[in-house]
Amino acid sequence: MTGSGINGVRQALKSQEQLINIEAGNLIRSQIPGAQEVRGTLTGNDTLNFGQGRTAAGPGVSLSATTLDFSQGGLVRTGFTTDMAISGNGMFVLMGPRANELFYTRRGDFHFDTDGNLVNKDGLYVAGFDPKTGQLERINVKVNPVTDELGEKVLDFLENNDNQDDAAIAAALGEPLANVQSSLGQLKVAGYVTDFTQAGVTRYNSNLGEVGDQVEFTRDGYLVNVTRGLKRGNQMALASFPNLQGLVPGRYGGEVYVATDAAVSGGIPAFGPPGDAKLDLGGLETQALEQSTSSVISSTGFMGLLQRNFTSTAAAMKAFLNAWDDLNQTIRNV
Repeated sequence: MTGSGINGVRQALKSQEQLINIEAGNLIRSQIPGAQEVRGTLTGNDTLNFGQGRTAAGPGVSLSATTLDFSQGGLVRTGFTTDMAISGNGMFVLMGPRANELFYTRRGDFHFDTDGNLVNKDGLYVAGFDPKTGQLERINVKVNPVTDELGEKVLDFLENNDNQDDAAIAAALGEPLANVQSSLGQLKVAGYVTDFTQAGVTRYNSNLGEVGDQVEFTRDGYLVNVTRGLKRGNQMALASFPNLQGLVPGRYGGEVYVATDAAVSGGIPAFGPPGDAKLDLGGLETQALEQSTSSVISSTGFMGLLQRNFTSTAAAMKAFLNAWDDLNQTIRNV
């Protein structure tokens, strides 16, 4: 019984230390947008048996589980175009550097990289929907054109080759000049190309956009390139999970998660745009950030309680050991 008592107090000290570490982490997370509070659960390990079917919880406790608070955090207006928050359910979708590598987060302090891709603090690409295929792809400052196959070829060529006339484009693509001229006319009407006259020859440039363009995001998740005449880019993708507790922190830190089979069967969630009622996805709040579900006030108060409990348990351990030493000394003196 004595050994069980000492072990029980030791386990209690270890568990309280773990809770203190968790709460210290919550204090840090309280300052991180979109971060989730972590809650620890203690469970009694030992059972005291008094005979005749009578039992009671023993002295041993341990940290049995941690849960994440995915409740809605408060929203704060920032005025930054690339700051976004989800009002309601859903997670932002991030694409990793490896093929088919997906991550999920509620943290929406994004920015554009040097290639014009919308990324998070770790350089992970924010995912949106291709308007033609519906597949996930990187959100970029460029307009996402809806055109035919020849139109795509012309635009791809102009993206890499400025100031081209129709004959040069036709020769480079191996297409009839009349077809290229017709395509250029359609692309110009759509606002995807611009033209100018040089030495009596009409030349064309891509008008899809580039780094430095002024962009905005609509509440339904569309990137709008203001510089290119309010043309639309990708629509942001959100993910829906039946069990958010099945998400686990990935290698990029606590606000960026990976999906497990516990979160959704097969680890692949359902994807939809902001406001998708069928998936119960939340709306998008632009130029705003979601605050952490951790609170400085509650975490500080709980830390004080845990520290007092730790001190009391340590004192109990010391008194227990002193009494045990006295008992041993008495036995040796008999």
